[in-house]
Amino acid sequence: MNKLILVLAALLGGFGAAQAQPVSKTDTGDSEVLLIVDIKPVAAQVAKNLDVEATRVPLTVQAPIHVAASACAIPASVLGAQGGAGAVGCTATATSPALEQLVKIRLQQQ
Repeated sequence: MNKLILVLAALLGGFGAAQAQPVSKTDTGDSEVLLIVDIKPVAAQVAKNLDVEATRVPLTVQAPIHVAASACAIPASVLGAQGGAGAVGCTATATSPALEQLVKIRLQQQ
């Protein structure tokens, strides 16, 4: 697991992307932590589900822990524990409506 994190950190290091980043307040006032999710393995399926060209799908997205956990098949508690340690991220093994919504928002921002 640590090797995966180090590889991801090295690949995304220029963007500071492999770090957990509190970005917003939830309705309860808690900071929401976003993790970097590598979606290359599921990009074709995401593109098909969103009816867009596969080349338009980003390679990574920032996702809340619960979305990243689902996409990467890693328990949220494990990802959350890594968040306190600095470099975090994961590689998606499956897509979901929540992950696809994040991609859709990112595409609309381009």
